[in-house]
Amino acid sequence: MVRVLCLGYSVTELPGYVERANALAEAEGRPVTFLRSGWGGHSLPSIAALIDEILDALPCDGVLLELFTGNVRYFDGATMRAYLDDILAATARRDLPVAFLNLHQGGVDYAAEPVAGLLAEYRALYGIPYLDIAAPVAAAGAGDITYLLTDATHVTPVGADLYGTLVYSFLRAPPPGRAYIDRFRTLPGRFEAVPLRALPGLTCGFALRRNGIPLDFLEIPEGTRVTVPLGRPRDVIGLLVTYGPQAGTLTVQDPAKGRGHDLVAYDEFSYYTRSMFRSVTLPAARALTIAQSAERPDIALRKGAPDPGPRIGRVSHVVCRRRLSLAQRAARLLHRLRRGLRRLGPRFGLVRGA
Repeated sequence: MVRVLCLGYSVTELPGYVERANALAEAEGRPVTFLRSGWGGHSLPSIAALIDEILDALPCDGVLLELFTGNVRYFDGATMRAYLDDILAATARRDLPVAFLNLHQGGVDYAAEPVAGLLAEYRALYGIPYLDIAAPVAAAGAGDITYLLTDATHVTPVGADLYGTLVYSFLRAPPPGRAYIDRFRTLPGRFEAVPLRALPGLTCGFALRRNGIPLDFLEIPEGTRVTVPLGRPRDVIGLLVTYGPQAGTLTVQDPAKGRGHDLVAYDEFSYYTRSMFRSVTLPAARALTIAQSAERPDIALRKGAPDPGPRIGRVSHVVCRRRLSLAQRAARLLHRLRRGLRRLGPRFGLVRGA
């Protein structure tokens, strides 16, 4: 049985195209099954930080990366490439073929937006195929496409059938995206995600299973403070927290240096509980203290009534930037240089096989 991991955001997380693709495979008797790891509300930094944990938890034979809806268009091209390279380095280390899936998102000018060019670039340079559902759905947007979409992004049952049928047709055989592997296998990853459940003295008693991997959260009740030992100096760049009805403001500090950040873990969608990555920059921290405020965020929910009870914070991972050696930094620099030359090569006839 060939296992294809569909890794992406909310369209992948919600029931829809994965079920349709599996139903078609079963109907044809084809030995392929589609697995799911959907990270609704997240973006490239979350996946880049957690990619090794995701792949460890969900063994597969190939990966379909649905990473191009959501907030990716807020990044410039160089930043998108850097995060995508981190993800591809992890799949290459496991010798996994990959393909890209580009889904529709409302409000995007698909004639000019940067993601389409990036997908074409990765196909031309590294042989990574992609299925572009975004452009044809956008082209149909002059008419009534509410039968496909419930909003600007998420699908109706008819839309799920269409997406699943196209995905299955695209991946009826293992995708041919192996050519990239030799160019990414030795690329060092920039991030490590430290699960709090693995640190001494901490009990992570709240479990969340929405993302296809187990997430165990340390709970911090209102008015309390916990210390998270990091074991050695680490360059902290973010936390994986929950947003939800009881969430509020967390204060994250490096106790040795007195530096800290207030983090509001609440938004208009906090009528349900979900994981979120939040940036917190604390270089060379040996420990963190995290405190939960009693303040209730003054943010209107899209539906329902706010929870009047005490606030509770939850943290599952501390995300750190690895301290790369000179050789590792040189490898990443050489990778970017080679890509730049390969991008210019067809234009100027400069490079062959760089």
